[in-house]
Amino acid sequence: MPASRLSVLFVSTYPPRECGIATFTQDLLFNIINEDPGIRTSVCAIDPSKEASAYGCLSPLIYPKSRVSFVIKDTDPISFVEAAHKINTSRFSVVNIQHEYGLYGGVWGRNIIEFMDVLEKPIITTLHTLLPAPPIEAKDVTREIYQLSSNVVVPARIGVEILETAFALSSEKVAVIPHGVPDVPFISTEKPKRNLGLSQKFVLATFGLLHPAKGVEYVLEALPRVIAENPHLDVIYLIVGETHPNVVKNDGERYRERLKDKVRALNLEDNVVFIDRYLSNRNLILYFLATDICVLPYLSRDQISSGVLSQAIGCGKAIISSPYMHARDALSDDRGLLAEFGNSQDLADKLMILIQDDNLRKEMEIRTYMYGRSITWREIARKYVQLFNTHLVKRGYNKTELKSNKSDVDVL
Repeated sequence: MPASRLSVLFVSTYPPRECGIATFTQDLLFNIINEDPGIRTSVCAIDPSKEASAYGCLSPLIYPKSRVSFVIKDTDPISFVEAAHKINTSRFSVVNIQHEYGLYGGVWGRNIIEFMDVLEKPIITTLHTLLPAPPIEAKDVTREIYQLSSNVVVPARIGVEILETAFALSSEKVAVIPHGVPDVPFISTEKPKRNLGLSQKFVLATFGLLHPAKGVEYVLEALPRVIAENPHLDVIYLIVGETHPNVVKNDGERYRERLKDKVRALNLEDNVVFIDRYLSNRNLILYFLATDICVLPYLSRDQISSGVLSQAIGCGKAIISSPYMHARDALSDDRGLLAEFGNSQDLADKLMILIQDDNLRKEMEIRTYMYGRSITWREIARKYVQLFNTHLVKRGYNKTELKSNKSDVDVL
């Protein structure tokens, strides 16, 4: 196979910054390289200008030179403009912006608009968050991002609907490419549990950076009934992940301490374990594989993409989730159970269903795993490469023509 002419620059947070978007970008980049080693890839890393230590790393962050070509300070508009000028003189053929409002500084991340205005390369923007009822400032920023992008990517069909209804934007240059899932074997929990010292335990787990919107307290409130009505099981609930850096910066560890107080008040010290650290992807997957039921009691209704949910699907887990947007879509067709937002009684009911019906739980695991085969990172990387390649044949890039650029990628 001849070497590809494609050269992609990702604008995103990137490890060692501990952030879900950083992990997403690393997974996507590595899988694109695996798909075609001839594709040149690099990163323009979004760096926290202040209090970098809140992100679990020494300040300044030290990025791998083999992966990161440019660095932008998130609160410095001049840094965005300077990076755009440098990228304009580079040989990158396509720029992929991984967008989350909170990453780019300014009101609703407006600093990224300064960057896009100056950039003279085709831009494909992945929109990880879309609000169904956005404030006017968020609506304005999103509409400008759309206009300055050759294509936008949303991780779920609902994203197309939101762009049309909440932002009055056409779907003609929108591609739906889901969040990728790990490609791991479908195995029993026995060996992973043994490796983690959890043999003979029935493992419930919630994953991800800890913050109040996770809704963990509702799982804790559900546990006493679950434990009392299943005395034959040694139930353990793992809360896996360090506290979100923005929570630490604004409120310290008060939320985690409140959860620990609730654990003591409910006499759950023997049944709840906090894994209070940021895990490597390899170790995180090990915890997923050791889990019998993954519980996602999130309180935000508007989340259209969840890396934790995607990882649970890829690992073939039985899943109970609140009915936020991504979960309603991904767990349809009996691939999971949905529990009401902020309702510990309903969580307990759903947990009892899966705990007490081994056949149902196993059938759900198989359905979830088989669905995940269609959205492994390898498949997602192929879809991104297909989209990126549509811009290699373009000549005379002109921002005024962006409205007519239509995606050649099939909507899933």
